[in-house]
Amino acid sequence: MQLSSDAALLTAAHELIAIESTAANPAGLRAAYEYMRQFIQASGKTITIEEFEYDDKPSLLAYHGQDRPERFQVIFNAHLDVVPGKPEQFAARIQDGKLYGRGAYDMKAAAIVLAQVFCEYVDKVPYALGLQIVTDEEHAGERGTQYQLEQGVRADFVLCGECGRATGTYEIANEAKGVAALELRFDGTATHGAYPWRGDNAALKAADFIRKLYQEFPVPKQATSETTFTVTGMSAGGVAHNQTPDCASVRLDCRYAPDDPRFESPAAITNYLHSVDANAKITKFLTHGLPIYASPHNPWLLELKAAAEQIEQSEFKFVRRNGSGDARFYTQTGGQACEFGIAGKQQHGDDEHITLEAFHNYLETMRAFMQKTLVSEQLLVDAFASV
Repeated sequence: MQLSSDAALLTAAHELIAIESTAANPAGLRAAYEYMRQFIQASGKTITIEEFEYDDKPSLLAYHGQDRPERFQVIFNAHLDVVPGKPEQFAARIQDGKLYGRGAYDMKAAAIVLAQVFCEYVDKVPYALGLQIVTDEEHAGERGTQYQLEQGVRADFVLCGECGRATGTYEIANEAKGVAALELRFDGTATHGAYPWRGDNAALKAADFIRKLYQEFPVPKQATSETTFTVTGMSAGGVAHNQTPDCASVRLDCRYAPDDPRFESPAAITNYLHSVDANAKITKFLTHGLPIYASPHNPWLLELKAAAEQIEQSEFKFVRRNGSGDARFYTQTGGQACEFGIAGKQQHGDDEHITLEAFHNYLETMRAFMQKTLVSEQLLVDAFASV
């Protein structure tokens, strides 16, 4: 029998948090995946669990019936991988009305809720509803959500239970910046540190590039919807302390606004960075993702907003996030997506947590959302066509 009470679902969240499902621990990723697979199977519903695996990263897609729909109307998306944490963070605890633990906020508790609500309603709603569980979001997402899309998975609307909403805020992220992470190399000529004029110091070339980049993209003083660049790593050094380097590398994280054409593709980014400094050689694109977007008039999004306001008795607003999750991959296939998870604090931090009230409200909001979509399929099709 499927668990349904807050207490039972919190127990499931505790058990899932206890699994150290980091990228460096493939056994932990698989254990978390198996936990969720068995959780879905325990519902007793007629649910197909389609399994995928790429580069030792398992993922699943659950839906009602035997055959995968050509296109889902709605998919719930959740990831089970977490960033590394201290040993004590994998022992969830409840204290002062809060659930603490690695993944409590990002996003194992939300994964449990989404799986529960999916199981409750998958055979009741008059449209194709899917549940997508992946184990590769924190790394890049290519081995989970993107891989499933490469295998033909499609959806009109994706609700990603990603964290981001802070405790006490009432937001649904219907937009998120695009993301590009890349590595650059600068070549020079090594020489003795006592005779710098005889060489061409690669570290200075890298530093000059960074200076020019930050002249155009200074570090913001507060949250911004504009494009940002962040230098996340720099490496340069000769073999000896008195030798100048002949090579230097720079790692960049770019979060670009949807209307910024300079970053809409790897080719566009390459052209822009070469205009900043012709010496910059791009050695690797770690990732490039399009912005996340759902129209503020999207009927699914409006029903979600209405459900959240009904449960929380507060007005919700649509916002653009700086960070980007797996929902971005659906932009490439013509779908719309939003990020809406459990409110909490300290994402990736030592005191990562959600409140028990937020957990309960998220569960009831998702149930209310499902109830609001229990209308005729044709009405939904017509509404979506009008977006």
